[in-house]
Amino acid sequence: MAVGGISFGRTVTANPILWQECLYQARSIPALMRRYWPLGMLLIGLILGGVALTLRDIASPTRELALFTIWIVHALTAARCVAAGANAISREHVGQTWDTLILTGVSARHILLGKWEGVLRVSAPWILLLGTVRLVMIPIFTLALVNRFAWRAGNSVTSYPGYGAPTGVEWVPWAALLAVVMTVVLTILEVFACTAVGLAASALVRRGWLAMIAAMIVRFMPVALFAAFTRYEVGAAPSWRVLRFPYLGLADSGTAPLYQLSLPLTGWTQDAHAGALPGLLMVMLLLATLTIGGLLVAWWAIRRDGALPHQPRPAAT
Repeated sequence: MAVGGISFGRTVTANPILWQECLYQARSIPALMRRYWPLGMLLIGLILGGVALTLRDIASPTRELALFTIWIVHALTAARCVAAGANAISREHVGQTWDTLILTGVSARHILLGKWEGVLRVSAPWILLLGTVRLVMIPIFTLALVNRFAWRAGNSVTSYPGYGAPTGVEWVPWAALLAVVMTVVLTILEVFACTAVGLAASALVRRGWLAMIAAMIVRFMPVALFAAFTRYEVGAAPSWRVLRFPYLGLADSGTAPLYQLSLPLTGWTQDAHAGALPGLLMVMLLLATLTIGGLLVAWWAIRRDGALPHQPRPAAT
């Protein structure tokens, strides 16, 4: 069955809470978004193509354009997922249907998992969008550095201090493979974290807009804090040094470490690949903590508001 252009399989009907959430989330998508989403995908494709075309000009800020594109798409994805989660439980309280829901005897676990899976199903296109943009930018990052390296080597330009003159370019298979794998993992964890934080705020605050504001603050507070910390520690250093600062990965959810992994091995990037690993680990821990913490808080709030801890067994006849 399809609702609002989104198809749901038979497994959705196994959990009535999941079915209800999928139905509501699909119907809540604005009509303009349902009607003109192909134009949005075309616009994203044109932007990606434009960034790729800048590789023809060595003076173009290809790396910066690629990073800004990822950051913008990432912010939109995070905001959409937070908003979807923040409305999942609060609307039951606003619409005064919460008491009816818990009187059906559905357990807190089923309510939580049904709501969360429904939000994740509707967020799936955003997972695909963010993951695709990140994956497309990996070879662009690689080619941008190769172009700059070849230009400097051909013009006998001295490289950055401490790295010597350009000598050659080597492929780093493990780093390239890890960049692809971690792109998928971090994108999924990002959506998990945003929806879980949204659910927690929704269950605690019980008001849609207030829950969304609270969830946005929780999710984007690490972004602001670690971006400010990076600025304080690195200052007005060159951009390549800023991107190698491990804590910057906590501000952009791993985009900077993924950029480091995508680089080929040259005289400029001798320690870049190993230096990306601490940032990746910290980002994974942050997103996992937000996900687990958000789900636990949401489950506690659902229990607090009257949901049963376990599904009651039917009476024997």
